[in-house]
Amino acid sequence: MIRVIAVDDELPALKRVGQLLESFENIRVCGLFEKPQSLLEHTLTTTEPIDLALLDMEMPGFHGMELARRLRAVRPEIQIAFLTAYEEFARDAFEVEALDYLLKPIMKEDLERTVGRYEKRIRLRGKADHVPESEPGVRIRSFGPFYVTAENGQPIRFRNSKGRELLAYLHTHRGRFVSKVQLMDALWYGRDWERTQANLHSTVYQLRKDLEACGLEDVIEQSKTAGTSYGLRWSVAFDDVNAYEEERRKYKTTVSLTHLIQAVQLYGEGYLAGSGYEWAAPRQAELELGFIELLEAMVDTYVKQQRYEIALSPMQRWSQLLPLSGRLHAKMIALLLFMNREEDARDYHELALEMLDQAEELAMLDYGRIFANPSALF
Repeated sequence: MIRVIAVDDELPALKRVGQLLESFENIRVCGLFEKPQSLLEHTLTTTEPIDLALLDMEMPGFHGMELARRLRAVRPEIQIAFLTAYEEFARDAFEVEALDYLLKPIMKEDLERTVGRYEKRIRLRGKADHVPESEPGVRIRSFGPFYVTAENGQPIRFRNSKGRELLAYLHTHRGRFVSKVQLMDALWYGRDWERTQANLHSTVYQLRKDLEACGLEDVIEQSKTAGTSYGLRWSVAFDDVNAYEEERRKYKTTVSLTHLIQAVQLYGEGYLAGSGYEWAAPRQAELELGFIELLEAMVDTYVKQQRYEIALSPMQRWSQLLPLSGRLHAKMIALLLFMNREEDARDYHELALEMLDQAEELAMLDYGRIFANPSALF
């Protein structure tokens, strides 16, 4: 499946491209945008992969070539094709290794050619989308709701929520056995002992059935040593937490924006977000602290590159996670000043003053000092 986004400031042309794309069985439209900035913000914040971007060449205040360069800076893996009514831009398109150059009005055969070129280029690079998905093993996503795909590509469907939670808990122990007592305390803390023990046995039984329905036999092992304990034995082809930590490690080693962006995208909404699993809180806090460091690094990088509009999105995400940080709010004010949004900066300053009550945090919000030298905060 080829995941495509497109931008065109002319709405009729954009709708036409969207309709043509949806007529292809092997294409999924992941976003249609009238403004290039909206497309850039989407590519920065979405956790979904994007394979191909169709960019209009001529848009008010934002040329397609500049958009392509910025897009490549944040998502270098995306292939790019241009849409335009002017042939003279064709030569420029090759400066960013554009996949294709489509003249308006766009016809279905034009897109067929582009899709064919995309598939050929990906085959030649050995990075076809289906390759990693076909690696043997289970695929696990723990950022957001816990989600597991079996080796046959089938998602595991849990008959009850405790089965999902039990599997998530066992998975966090990376193959180590977990005692029955520990499981009962984690999943049914404070409940009646006899009833909790029965709940555990029935949950293990049902979870085994759910796994077997997807072709995963004998995944849950039981040990009688030192009391009853349980562990997982399966082949994991992809684990998004492992992938995130690897990208974070690579970023710290290389200071590469590519690894930084990939780590932020993998993190998504956070570890087991919305699950309500109390036992996950320490790991959630640990991962969130690392994620906050990445957001600050991303903001600082974009500000140093004078790409203030792109810096705003991770800045806003950062402020949601640390709403009581005076230093963070000072940086937000400085960013708004860099964007020539002085009125917004003053309004934000007043709001931040209302939110903070600690003297040391308030001391960081000296508007005159920030206004005089916003660069000092980055």
